[in-house]
Amino acid sequence: MKDDSVRTVWPLVSQPTSGTPVIIKAFDEIDDLEEHRDRIVVVTDGWRHGPVAAILRGGLSARAVLEVLANSGQRDVKIFHIEEKISQLEDIFLSSVVTPAHTLFDSVTINWRRDPSIYELVKNIGGEYEMLFFGAPLATSEIVPFYRHIKEVYHGSVTIVRAPMVDFDFDEGDEIYRWVRERTFESSDFSLPAVLSNYKKKLGVKVAVILPSLNEEKTVGNVIKTALEVKALGIIDDVILIDSASTDATVEIGRSFGIPVFQHAEIAPELGAYAGKGEAMFKSAFVTEADIMAWVDTDIESITPRFFYGLFGPLLTNASIRFAKGYFARPVRIEASGLELGGGRVTELLARPWINMFLPELSGYIQPLAGTVAIYREDLLRMKIPVNYGVEIAMLIQAVNNGGLWSTCQVNLGEVVHKSKDITGLSEMSFQIMQVLAEMCNFSTKENRQNILRRVYSAHGHIELGSKRFQTVWRDYTEDICRARIR
Repeated sequence: MKDDSVRTVWPLVSQPTSGTPVIIKAFDEIDDLEEHRDRIVVVTDGWRHGPVAAILRGGLSARAVLEVLANSGQRDVKIFHIEEKISQLEDIFLSSVVTPAHTLFDSVTINWRRDPSIYELVKNIGGEYEMLFFGAPLATSEIVPFYRHIKEVYHGSVTIVRAPMVDFDFDEGDEIYRWVRERTFESSDFSLPAVLSNYKKKLGVKVAVILPSLNEEKTVGNVIKTALEVKALGIIDDVILIDSASTDATVEIGRSFGIPVFQHAEIAPELGAYAGKGEAMFKSAFVTEADIMAWVDTDIESITPRFFYGLFGPLLTNASIRFAKGYFARPVRIEASGLELGGGRVTELLARPWINMFLPELSGYIQPLAGTVAIYREDLLRMKIPVNYGVEIAMLIQAVNNGGLWSTCQVNLGEVVHKSKDITGLSEMSFQIMQVLAEMCNFSTKENRQNILRRVYSAHGHIELGSKRFQTVWRDYTEDICRARIR
């Protein structure tokens, strides 16, 4: 670090919006701190050019850190927070840090951490930042010892901000962030089979896993085997394969395990049949009377028991949760190009921007398009199901609309390795999802619905025009369930 990179004058471009005066001191100048109880006090090594981060617990001093950063010309902020064991302290963090941060800055990144201590956190991240900001400890006498401990593991500039000593009532903060904290689970949270089996017995519910398939002979056997392993623990009652006219050995493999195997076109044939994942999921209600139903993809190469007990765990252990969606890390292998990507491209390029613009109540979902879900049957029967790739987002929207955000949750199921589509396939998937979103947000109707995806390509001096029609068909249980029979 060059000495000329340290600013001798702190770059306060304006006073905080609260109107509270700010004074800046070095760490050897804080003997008179008690004389400035009505001011924001910034105790610092000095300003340095380069990346800046704040490590905050919450409260008035944490809020003051944000005001100082914003009024020092920072438009982006990165915040680290060690998750509190006391839920009320998390509420204070949400209301005093998360909510105002989105008002004060153009871009906000918040990292919830589980480091054993603040010093371990500083050791882990400190090398990436020229300056670290902290809210002041409770007592003035604790500031210098805290500073010295930080400097033992960090060689950048340390700044500690103390807020004025005033009374302040904290609200509950941003609901989305509270939901993320209280309704985001790890599959390992439910990894005690005896506990889940006991909850299931007390509820008196029947649980079914439905496995949709289409030419998955390489992976379907291991998925079934893993589901049956969890069934043997008493958590699952039925494992059912619903195939969509596979031309490989998928069906034969399914039957070799002795589980029920259906062709979705042959289920409730009086209702007709359509192609698409949503159709197979819709038809699931006609082959089981289970109280809780879950769908797990059969193309997953890295399937583990956590996919099943992780999905059912929240519904079995929390009476207020009616819908669970899995999420996972995805080192997706794109077979057509040989590329290795992180996955979630349609989510990040289409679904997440749309959700934040038009459906912000869903913005806490990490992977809103994930197809690994569990739901109570009676809630499923209240839904309309599109037969195409829009089924996952349609179910999520209706689950929240019908039961409220807090009746839903998300579960980290670990890492998933499976096939992914090439760019043309992703384009077609995105178009179908947009069709569903447009209808659910009342942007399109049957009269003005757009069903044709046109593509124009140019290569080597030639222009190629192509089009493909995608009809959006909705299935409605309120009409169809009465005309069909359960197997």
